[in-house]
Amino acid sequence: MLPTPKYEATPPWDPLGTPLGRRGRQHPLGEEGSGLKINLSTRLFKSELTQTKIIKNSKPVTIKLPINKLDKKKILRGFMPNLIHSLDASNIHILIPKLNNHPLYTVHDCFATIPNYMSDLNIYIKEAFVEIYFRDGNYLNLMHTSLVKQIKDHASEIFINNKGDEYVKIKGEDFIIPKIPVEFTSNEHNKLFINGIFKSKFFIN
Repeated sequence: MLPTPKYEATPPWDPLGTPLGRRGRQHPLGEEGSGLKINLSTRLFKSELTQTKIIKNSKPVTIKLPINKLDKKKILRGFMPNLIHSLDASNIHILIPKLNNHPLYTVHDCFATIPNYMSDLNIYIKEAFVEIYFRDGNYLNLMHTSLVKQIKDHASEIFINNKGDEYVKIKGEDFIIPKIPVEFTSNEHNKLFINGIFKSKFFIN
């Protein structure tokens, strides 16, 4: 068993790391919980014109330096694809210990092996997928709970209206906390999804 790695996606000197979640459960590469923190930090840059004093008649060069402001547009554009890429990478982390020295070639979410092991690889990838999204109940619930907690940490007030809807007040503005549709997280839905994964002939091909 490989030792548990300690991940910190945002360097400790970066004051603008925006937390996206924390995975405190057992990490697939080790026996102890890794406490993995997922951070997103996309900062704005400003252009500075500079010129070396060592070389005479040198041309000025424009460089871009990060400033202490987040680039909110890039964060909004990159949030979902970055999340999907990280989940695809998690699949590989869970997959590797299952291989028993089987040869594996992978680029992102593309997998390849020699023909003798392809049927085994098909099963292992499906098992890893199910482990990510359904081992602790349902990934949507875990993600929702984590995000709601982070939102509430920044709220000045949390209240419930007369309809039973939960709200937070942030910078004087009220925001409703959305609820996950029950049909997406029910046990019946989970079982149906898991059975569909294992029965699928084209989950990987």
